[in-house]
Amino acid sequence: MKYKLGIDVGGTFTDFLLVDENGDHNIFKSLTTPKNPFGGVNAGLNKIAEFTGKTNGDFLSSLELIVHGTTITTNATLTRNGVKTAFITTKGFRDILNMRRGLRSRQYDSRYEPPPEFIKRRDIFTVTERVDCKGNILESINEEEMREIIERIKKNGDYKAIGVSTLFSYVNPENEKKIGKMLRKAFPDVYVSLSHEILPQVRFYERNSTIALNAYVGPILSEYLDRAEGGLQKDGFEGLLLIMQSNGGVMSPEMSSRFAVNTLLSGPAGGPVAGQFVSGIHGLNNIITVDMGGTSFDVCLIKDGQPAITTEGDIGGYRIALPTLYIETIGAGGGSIASVDSAGLLQVGPQSAGASPGPACYGLGGTEPTVTDADLILGYLSPDYFHGGDLMLDKNAAVKATDEKVAQRLGITVNEAANGIYQMINSNMAMGVKLVSVSKGHNPMDFAMVVAGGAGPIHAAPIAKEMDIPLIIVPRGSSVFCASGMLMSDLKHDYVTTYTSEFSKIDINRVNQICKKLLAEAKDTLQKEGIRPENILSLFSADIRYLGQFNEVNIDLSFNESESFGEDNVKYLNKLFHKTHDSLYGYSLPNAELELINIRLQAVGKTEKPAFRESPRQSSDASHALKNNRQVFFYGKFMSTPVYDGLLLKHGNIVFGPAIVEEPTTTIVVPPDFDLTCDSHDNYLLHRKDQNLEEVISILKERLQ
Repeated sequence: MKYKLGIDVGGTFTDFLLVDENGDHNIFKSLTTPKNPFGGVNAGLNKIAEFTGKTNGDFLSSLELIVHGTTITTNATLTRNGVKTAFITTKGFRDILNMRRGLRSRQYDSRYEPPPEFIKRRDIFTVTERVDCKGNILESINEEEMREIIERIKKNGDYKAIGVSTLFSYVNPENEKKIGKMLRKAFPDVYVSLSHEILPQVRFYERNSTIALNAYVGPILSEYLDRAEGGLQKDGFEGLLLIMQSNGGVMSPEMSSRFAVNTLLSGPAGGPVAGQFVSGIHGLNNIITVDMGGTSFDVCLIKDGQPAITTEGDIGGYRIALPTLYIETIGAGGGSIASVDSAGLLQVGPQSAGASPGPACYGLGGTEPTVTDADLILGYLSPDYFHGGDLMLDKNAAVKATDEKVAQRLGITVNEAANGIYQMINSNMAMGVKLVSVSKGHNPMDFAMVVAGGAGPIHAAPIAKEMDIPLIIVPRGSSVFCASGMLMSDLKHDYVTTYTSEFSKIDINRVNQICKKLLAEAKDTLQKEGIRPENILSLFSADIRYLGQFNEVNIDLSFNESESFGEDNVKYLNKLFHKTHDSLYGYSLPNAELELINIRLQAVGKTEKPAFRESPRQSSDASHALKNNRQVFFYGKFMSTPVYDGLLLKHGNIVFGPAIVEEPTTTIVVPPDFDLTCDSHDNYLLHRKDQNLEEVISILKERLQ
């Protein structure tokens, strides 16, 4: 038997999805081990090998594919534990990296401080060189200065990485290439990151920040991948290892090491990919994916089958200018800590109890009340069936923590305090949904909500109700949703070239030359990664703005490699830009001059996806899955509520609310005014009782038109 395995290392748990060659899949989890990043992965691999009845070596040799999402670079950046990094730039611009844009991120918060610099000023070096904005070399590299810088770096002796970003290297990289050549000769064992190789585009601060981050975390990721890949191969793994990246695609370990910055936001990127598969079963292309784990809540909007993309991402306050999935992340998870502030108001999150010590009910030393503790008190969670019974929950500890830290300070009962925690975290997550929908000009009523994460389905119905979202889809095995999406991801690489021109003066030949060059580089990379030419998809786009504006809008070029860019494409872009600008910002200026800034290419290498077996249709009767009844809190009171075994529910079964559906790694709460139906892949569809499921799906499809 051959297998494919998705691995998602989260803040609390490491998730695994194992799919065999018949399309059957199984879910596994292990606690994340932050101090030993591969420890949690190894623990999970051992557990899976035992499940398959194989030795570790035999199991690894049966794996055809491992897709790995890692938080190595994310954690290193957020905790500022990257390697000691030197940074080299053009003389006169030493402080650009740490000055950022000189703007306060929170204009009206007098106490706000920008994040501390991750590269100190003493580690930033400047060299005499100058290229003008048209690419003319006004002053070549002062090699004597470069030799002095190299000696200063050597004298220090403990730099592990060097980032280089000169002023106009994106137009003409000749000077920067000379710097890179000298550095790589002098420091063969040091990680060198050059801006023209990583991000050849306009905007000096954003480019500097991206390159500096790439250098800051690159050696850490390279070392981790070398150890992981070497250890797996030593133990018998002979398959393909791919790494999840922030744009929703995967790449080889070699490319990951070179473009480490592409993994900074890779953790939640698998979710939207899996969401597209699950919603596609019902022909729905407009969805909002939400993923609530132990630490955070991730939200992404997908319209017309395309996830929202941004080139203005940031992590810990540091800018990343590479294309990433637009995912809003807020500190709202099962481990989010509830407290009462100095004004006597209830607060939930963003601080989290994480995996260690965890919520009070885990019995691992945690003493702070969390969302998980509140869910247990309210009856949504079973103390005897958390993680399939592997972890017994201590309700008394949850009650004690909630009473001492919240209820007594507010002068209310424990049940009222737990309900307050539940309602507040739901409100916080609904705000996250608004950020990707209403704030971007989209009506949530036009979207289905795909819910994932171990805690997400417990809170899904109140969020959907507040946002008027008509349909909730909870995938079977939603707690490993991102790991599932990783197995469905294609290889993806993003390329960019800056070409600034007013629309009336666009050089058509220049645009075609740029597209041809980008495409050749993309094909070369993908073919080296084993992708056949017929499986390569090229998606061109352009960054455009009104002349005089600061921010641009990304617009699809809508032509393929067999065509040439022409005047018709310019007219099309003009029309589409005004329409898109109006949708995003509420106005457009049809007679205003437009300006082209960047030409982009996303090259997609289609990969073989695992098959997921469909389930034969059964009757609507779900009584065979009934486990027991327990008291559950709904709308101000406890009521006797049937509890169902989710693994026994099959295609066509209907569960009428109120109800609880339990899987080993997640729980679905069905309020009294909702019903649940299983689809052809045994996923759960929740909708309001006063609405017909088929009509809801039909209306959502009509809104796609």
